[in-house]
Amino acid sequence: MRISLVAALVITVALAAVAVVSEGTSVGKGFGRIALDDLSTSKADKFPRRWRSWPFHRGNAAKVYKVAIEGGSRFIRAYDEWNLSEQIFLNFTWNVKERPMLSWRWRAGTLPAGAKESNGAKNDSACGLYVVVGRYKGHAIKYVWSTTLPAGTVVTRREGKLKIKVLDSGSSKAGSWVNHKVNVPEDYKALFGHDLGKNPSGIGLLTDGNAVEKPSGCDYAGFAISGEN
Repeated sequence: MRISLVAALVITVALAAVAVVSEGTSVGKGFGRIALDDLSTSKADKFPRRWRSWPFHRGNAAKVYKVAIEGGSRFIRAYDEWNLSEQIFLNFTWNVKERPMLSWRWRAGTLPAGAKESNGAKNDSACGLYVVVGRYKGHAIKYVWSTTLPAGTVVTRREGKLKIKVLDSGSSKAGSWVNHKVNVPEDYKALFGHDLGKNPSGIGLLTDGNAVEKPSGCDYAGFAISGEN
């Protein structure tokens, strides 16, 4: 990874409007599900419209992240064979007390051979989704599909400001969609040792293989926030 995710969010928020979220069908009492981006406004084979890249990196990010359609369903297809390590971001207003749950699905396509998030020289992941808290002196949780580390592994990086949590591991489920739903405040407290004191700024994606110089690929879809029920 070459660029600070938190720093990227600072600049992208300054340059771009807050991403619009769309209401899901189950909204009720102010705590229902909100679909963050169903990609319906994005064109196939193009960079996802509501997402932002690091400033002046849009060209490289567009090489890695494109909207794909399969069986009528849209998703973000990420594939990096150029050692670009480009992050993309979806910034939105998130009342985490009302909607603490974050859900998505992903599908690992190409695991970067030899990658290991606990080793700075091999710190790549096929699938990586960030929850970012704070834009200037922020913290982040990064959920990953690791090539080598077992599910449940937690890695601390950036002097404690980044916690990496492995949700999926290895090739046994690669090529299949895997659904995830996490309680962000609970995970934050478990990982950082104290309560989440502010709303998250948004989410980010990173599929990379630059550290081990190997191709890396993942599909992402179904981003949503909701109440606990």
